[in-house]
Amino acid sequence: LFNEEAFRNVISNGLVFDENGEKMSKSKGNTADPFELINKYGADTVRWYMMSNSSPWENLKFSEDGLKEVQRKFFNTLVNTYSFFAMYANIDGFKYSGSQIPTNERPEIDQWVISRLNTTIKTVEAFLEDYEPTKAAREIEDFVEELSNWYVRRNRRRFWKEGNTLDKTAAYQTLYECLKSLSKMISPIAPFMGEWLYQNLNKVTGLEEESVHISFFPTVEETAIFKKLEHKMDMARLISSIVLRIRNQIEMNVRQPLARIILPIKDEAERAAIESVKDIILEEVNVKDIQFVDDDSGIVHKSAKANFPVLGKKLGPKMKPVAAKIGQLSTDEITQFEKSGSLEITLDDGETIRIDEDGLEIVRTGLEGWQVETERGLSVAVDTELSSELKLEGFAREFVNRVQSMRKEADFDVVDRIKIGFTGSEELKEAVVSMNEYIKTETLSEEIKFENLDVSDFVKEWEIGEEECKISIRRTVNT
Repeated sequence: LFNEEAFRNVISNGLVFDENGEKMSKSKGNTADPFELINKYGADTVRWYMMSNSSPWENLKFSEDGLKEVQRKFFNTLVNTYSFFAMYANIDGFKYSGSQIPTNERPEIDQWVISRLNTTIKTVEAFLEDYEPTKAAREIEDFVEELSNWYVRRNRRRFWKEGNTLDKTAAYQTLYECLKSLSKMISPIAPFMGEWLYQNLNKVTGLEEESVHISFFPTVEETAIFKKLEHKMDMARLISSIVLRIRNQIEMNVRQPLARIILPIKDEAERAAIESVKDIILEEVNVKDIQFVDDDSGIVHKSAKANFPVLGKKLGPKMKPVAAKIGQLSTDEITQFEKSGSLEITLDDGETIRIDEDGLEIVRTGLEGWQVETERGLSVAVDTELSSELKLEGFAREFVNRVQSMRKEADFDVVDRIKIGFTGSEELKEAVVSMNEYIKTETLSEEIKFENLDVSDFVKEWEIGEEECKISIRRTVNT
């Protein structure tokens, strides 16, 4: 009609198979009723699962377990993040009525999450423009995980501390801005959840349009993107993740402090980046110090084995003797191989075989008293030896955990202040005395008595380590 194409882009949907990749049919009994699933999980969950699982033009292996995972890991995380914000914002009467605090005047952790927000907006918009909804959805999922499990978790104290300080206002504004932008980013795929989140935010602040679906997609603030900050925080998260995984492997609770971790990093710029987030890492994993070495040869034993899929095609019948020689490599030889990227193996008949970087699989095991893990090319060694001081601090942190559990069981409000009574062994008493101020701060306690309270709201017996104790708590009257 207008001498132009009727359309410029078209997407053809793939087929939906069952979780085993077989075509759905009533005779096989492997069909899934979409209306039942929508009623059970919600239309947004079904839509998000299908969009984030695979590109729309590809065939989809449908699994109800996948719906449950999307609901639990993505939507529930998002709702819980909003609920956390709303609870404390309502307590403090936050309505975003004051002037906006400039990003560069907020704490570094706020600058980081705002940078990540803008990077995510930029990436998601580009993917949507390129008809890549799956990649867009996964970017949003990554940001929600970072927002909840790093930003919110690490900044809880800023929200629950008393008074309305500039720091607390910065935290509220930052989290509000992230949630507001998320409501807009998710709305093309999850229109109902996007509108619910948007309305809950906007009915208090009144800063936005009537509906998320008539609002503009969030704009990117290029000046708020700090790639170096994102990198060093990514390193902090990576190192923390490795250390926490090591703790799980050796069954050592994160409440038990450890002496040090060692990082074999030679690059000065990388060391400086990690040094700048050192305090964050130490607090996150409950370790006292980070030390650097040029390589990991002094903290791990290395062994190597041949990468058969790679070398087998190249070496043929020589594979077996080469594999035997590789298995005899020493830690020093493997370290040298990692530096140079190749090595030469001399067979018994005098022939020399060159092995490149992809020809070896290196296995690291910690020396006695050390535990080592490697991820994304970074090795982390954890000193697992416990001094008496570390053990006492571990007891004190476990004590805090028990009191916090009792506060929850007694249905105390998050701002209620308490008194604590305690009876137990001398070792536990020593631990509580040595960490008295820390315990009082963490539990909102005004006083700790080393006896049972005469009048208490809740009493419970506990086992901390191998020590038994009795803890009593009483809510104090706020004046």
